[in-house]
Amino acid sequence: MADVAHTVPAVITALDGSTFGFERPGLQITPFDAGPHRSRDWLGYNLRTYELDPSLWQSSTTALEEWSTFWHHIDGGGGVGYIVEPVSETHRDLVCGGLGDGSKTTFPIPVVSPSSVTVFVDGVPQESSAYTIHSAANLLDDAAAIGADADEYTTTDGTDSAVTGVSFDGLSCIKVVPDGGAKPLIRTTDYGTVTATESYTAVAACIATASSAQDYRATITWYTGASVYISVLAGSDVSVTAGDWAVVSGTLTAPATAEHAHPGCQRNDTVGTDTYYADCFAVCPGDYDRWHLPSQSPGLVEFASAPAAGARITATATGCRVSRCRFEPGSSWRVTGAGHSASRSVRAVEVIEV
Repeated sequence: MADVAHTVPAVITALDGSTFGFERPGLQITPFDAGPHRSRDWLGYNLRTYELDPSLWQSSTTALEEWSTFWHHIDGGGGVGYIVEPVSETHRDLVCGGLGDGSKTTFPIPVVSPSSVTVFVDGVPQESSAYTIHSAANLLDDAAAIGADADEYTTTDGTDSAVTGVSFDGLSCIKVVPDGGAKPLIRTTDYGTVTATESYTAVAACIATASSAQDYRATITWYTGASVYISVLAGSDVSVTAGDWAVVSGTLTAPATAEHAHPGCQRNDTVGTDTYYADCFAVCPGDYDRWHLPSQSPGLVEFASAPAAGARITATATGCRVSRCRFEPGSSWRVTGAGHSASRSVRAVEVIEV
């Protein structure tokens, strides 16, 4: 099911002295005086650990608001959040998303813009001809991916505006007020550059206001490289209940002349003027259906043939690590007389996706 990667905002930087490390849950070493070394390893992977000391947040910035909103989106530590490390290095045994299911072809490589990549399936190195590496999971730019500026969007029926206080990630989203025409659609004016006949996945989040459930779907509007309109393709409908955010997605094949892909969110009804809100737009290579802010997105590996059900995909890659983490519940921050603030130390540990 499509989802959104809530990531520590880029404005939250770590001070000198922040701690990065790893742990190996379940590793038991049997003491011995002589003979063979014996141990029992329940997990098989080193998990990143963090103790972050965020820098001072100036009162003239939105850093504190972004930080507290991040905690809102990860349910105070009840849900997972992502950390992007500031230092590039070569990482081994990176776990690339969840297990294969026999149909999924595209998996995250959890570093930003990965290079020098080697991919493994159940520990077996794969020939490079068996897969394609994509540098980013979201082909848009940041401004179009997150609903902060109405100029980054256009509607086919009605008006759109950026609003604060309503969002599925970040501080704002786009409010759509339909005029009453059929199937109101909002899409980005920015596009992802695509290759004709290849598969791409549109992702968007939406929340409805109507009293009864409505169907929403993700779309891609295709254009040629000369910005000539080709068509709109849509994913499957998702029933959305008023007041509940839903993440919709659709894996679609680029037409023969397509070079530009504009993701969108459409309400699939005959007529209606009910307001809805949209956020978190993405065009992802292959069938990857998780939204990331483009500047914080991991790379992807897309296999020519889907790995078998239950297969574990891992990789060695160079870049700044993107870790999927559980945070120690709760957060607090110190406030100065000038109105500045800084968070107290925050602890998190990487969690493996199943």
